[in-house]
Amino acid sequence: MQTSIRPLLSILLAVLFVLAAATASHAEKRIGVIMTGDVPYYGAMHGAFVAEIKKKFAGVEEVEVVLQKPFPNAISWSNAARKLIAFDVDLIVTYGAPATQAVLHEKSRIPLVYAGLYEPDQAKVSGQNVTGCGFKVPMSSIIRYFKRLKLIATLGIVFSSVEEDSVRQYEEMREIAALQNIKTEKIDIRSQTGLDQLLEKNPDAVFITGSALSHLWIDDILSILRKKHIPAADIFPDEQESGVLMTLFQPPQAQGQMAADMAAQILLGAKPGNIPSHTFRDTELVFNLKEARRFGIDFPIQLLIEATKVVK
Repeated sequence: MQTSIRPLLSILLAVLFVLAAATASHAEKRIGVIMTGDVPYYGAMHGAFVAEIKKKFAGVEEVEVVLQKPFPNAISWSNAARKLIAFDVDLIVTYGAPATQAVLHEKSRIPLVYAGLYEPDQAKVSGQNVTGCGFKVPMSSIIRYFKRLKLIATLGIVFSSVEEDSVRQYEEMREIAALQNIKTEKIDIRSQTGLDQLLEKNPDAVFITGSALSHLWIDDILSILRKKHIPAADIFPDEQESGVLMTLFQPPQAQGQMAADMAAQILLGAKPGNIPSHTFRDTELVFNLKEARRFGIDFPIQLLIEATKVVK
């Protein structure tokens, strides 16, 4: 009797081992994501990230993406980071410098992949447990385009002093403008009441930095500028064609896909510090002729040839 039971026990143990191995191979990975507010640029980046990560793990392992969409302020960024750390995710992905820095401030051992950072080499986000990708836009080209369309003596710069990458964009554009004897007017958006500054200033044109706060109220900003007959340029795409005269931006999908590739490598065992960060420099240039007509601006044919897209 005892002899006949032993083979049965061996079979049962073997079956349990196989089932345990199968369960382990399909164990769920959790990726925590911080996407500031509901900014379309980051939304497109996140959509590309999710699609690519699902494709990489299809049929291999379940991957859950836990998304946090905090309001753009320091407390909300920190709270979002702490929630993901407490949830014990396997990896954190952040879009934009403030969300990235909020995670780094918590000094967690959870690997971090960032995307959507402006000039990541200047953002001080390096570390053994960190990698990611960002972008660089040739801002001098924006002034060059503006000057070919109208006389620019004063340039308004919309930015947010609570967003580190937006501040760096403001400072870079201010320096470029100074070299061309163009005065700049600071328009610091820290809350919705900051939009009142646009009512008080009358620059010849306005440049909008990649500020999450500014883009939460982009329709209001453009409505004020339109009433004051002031054209605007942006480094985030105007997907809704809501009134930006020109946009010069790095396509967000490429960053989302690269962030997914980096995340996949880390989930499969690679160390973040061994994955090189990357800065995208390819840009899309869009001119909105509908807005140009509204402002009485004629685009020279030589300028239109440089555009990737022309909105008619």
